[in-house]
Amino acid sequence: MRVPLSFVASGLWLLADSRVLHATEVDHSAVAPAPLLITSPRSNVRWLSTPAAVTVVDAGNIPGEQNLALDTWLARVPGVFSLNRYNLAQGLRPSIRGFGARGNFGVRGIRVLVDGVPLTMPDGQTELDGLDLGLVERMEVLRGPASVLYGNAAGGVLAIETREPPALPSMQLDLSAASLGYQRTRVEMAGSDGNLGALLAFNSTHLDGYRQHGAAQTNSLTAKLRWYAPAGRLRLSFNAIDNRAEDPGGLTAAQVAVDRRQAAPNNLRFDADEFIRQQRLALVWDGYAAGADQYQLRSYLGHREFGNQLGFATSGQTTFKRYFSGVGGQYSHYRELIGVPHKITTGFDLEAQQDDRRRYDNLFGERGQLRQQQDESALSQGLFIEDQINLTEQWQATLGLRYDHVRLAVDDLYLVDSRDDSGSRSLADWNYSAGLSYRLTPQQSLYARLASSFETPTINELANPQGGGFNAAVQPAQAVSRELGLKGEWTSLRYALALYRIDLKDELVAFSLPTQPGRNFYRNAGQSRRDGLELSLDWQLDDAWRWSVAYAYNHYRFTEYQTSAGDFAGKHSPGLPRQTLFTELAYEHQGAYIRLGATAQARVYTNDANTQSAPGYALLNLRLGKRLQLGEQSLEPYLGIDNLLGREYFDNLRINDGSARYFEPGPGPGRTLYAGLRLLF
Repeated sequence: MRVPLSFVASGLWLLADSRVLHATEVDHSAVAPAPLLITSPRSNVRWLSTPAAVTVVDAGNIPGEQNLALDTWLARVPGVFSLNRYNLAQGLRPSIRGFGARGNFGVRGIRVLVDGVPLTMPDGQTELDGLDLGLVERMEVLRGPASVLYGNAAGGVLAIETREPPALPSMQLDLSAASLGYQRTRVEMAGSDGNLGALLAFNSTHLDGYRQHGAAQTNSLTAKLRWYAPAGRLRLSFNAIDNRAEDPGGLTAAQVAVDRRQAAPNNLRFDADEFIRQQRLALVWDGYAAGADQYQLRSYLGHREFGNQLGFATSGQTTFKRYFSGVGGQYSHYRELIGVPHKITTGFDLEAQQDDRRRYDNLFGERGQLRQQQDESALSQGLFIEDQINLTEQWQATLGLRYDHVRLAVDDLYLVDSRDDSGSRSLADWNYSAGLSYRLTPQQSLYARLASSFETPTINELANPQGGGFNAAVQPAQAVSRELGLKGEWTSLRYALALYRIDLKDELVAFSLPTQPGRNFYRNAGQSRRDGLELSLDWQLDDAWRWSVAYAYNHYRFTEYQTSAGDFAGKHSPGLPRQTLFTELAYEHQGAYIRLGATAQARVYTNDANTQSAPGYALLNLRLGKRLQLGEQSLEPYLGIDNLLGREYFDNLRINDGSARYFEPGPGPGRTLYAGLRLLF
């Protein structure tokens, strides 16, 4: 959709002339940064002192977003690269320092927590489809291996915090619409009575999509109960989703040249799509012990039903019913040893999942013959300890150690082929971390960090290309990271610079077969190396103006990697650009805000051989809105324009596709417009 520039100018004029709306205004001018705290329950420490690369994203400082996916917030974090905003059948695919770039759907290699409870499944796979983005208030992004505190598949950590029930009763209504057939309705009610608080939120989103056969409908219900007591806080959370989405599939370069908006022919022929229904319940106790000691006990359980149709006939439909659960906890003890203050945190995680998976022939969208039936299970156990040591006023150290054991098993129930593919894999590993921070001045610190991580293949990634059971050739990936960083924090300025090297053994790499388009299998690359530089800047220029920058330079390559297709040593890792840039200039005064931002990336290779690539691009985005106070109610109209200059770009890439269908075009050429109205009663 093309938006006339005169329309943009009119919108800016309306914001400038607030007299057109007769209402009492509340001053929501931008607030200068305060000393930043890392509030994750597993590591509570001041940002300036922690010897790690951590970025905090405050949703309150990013008004007027469409809330279709987390990518617009994650773009502010250097070292984070996201694909697939618009294909909801595949879901957003973020990566942190290269971890997570391998899959063609969902999140891999990154540990995701919501309000301290793992969203990541016991086998290491994460889906963001159940998250109500309208509830998100804050995100902490830990970049680099973090297995010591978070276990398997923690090449990075995304800790999401959602809104708590307010002291006074309130109700929110958020209505928005956009081009591409986008419509969203969101309702939230919350309040407290004494020491008990409650919140209930419903979100419904419809999207027709930019390409043919790209429609999606998502519905989520989130409920919270909070009980506050002198000894701690009890949190009960429930989330349910009912989603359905069509999958337009990937295109070859020749097909893109003919028609960017077409769907892959086989995805139309076989009606490629998916549905998800899930319910999840979590219970957390945050307790206060003797002195300054704190502890947390958490548990969760859930049920997930999934079904999809892929663009081929034999075994082209998959269904599974999953039950998953977990318990965990940690205790933080403060004491002095040999005259030095210590914070010692010990904890455990125990998680399990059970899948009843079946595959059927896809008869042009109808279910055909049963081709596979197996029960799959994952059991993950972990123990960890971390010691944060205040050596002097200038020196702080962190030491950590963790042991994990993951058991994956398959019970083959499809015996028509007279072959039993049942089996199990037990994978165990020790991981460590050591960090040292030195306070150069009261406002700046220098740090060094050494850390390791490991990542088992998920159950889905252990699928055997030759049939049922496990692919015994796929091994877990291991990584060792070395990092140097510099941080600074003043009243109006915060910056961070990080240099790192990550050496990987048996990195997991995706590939697909021409006979099964859209379905990925996995293999190990022998040795890989990732070198990178990251820079971030958040500068409050004055009371109303704010400037933000996030830049990353990545040199990711295979050092030892051979397949039947050739020797790929020295080739750049596919799916990841060499450079990314985000910058934004924001103005906010007396409730009015305007944000002009740009995201840019270098070209991205689409296969291990680096023979094809998607070109780099830069997108310009505009956000504007106005917060108004109408008596006891507040009103916020907002408007956003993505791709302001109408550039062509690719929203998603399918790495190592067997038929060279690498490309999923994004909405362009042309601009994408959305508008909304948020009411608070």
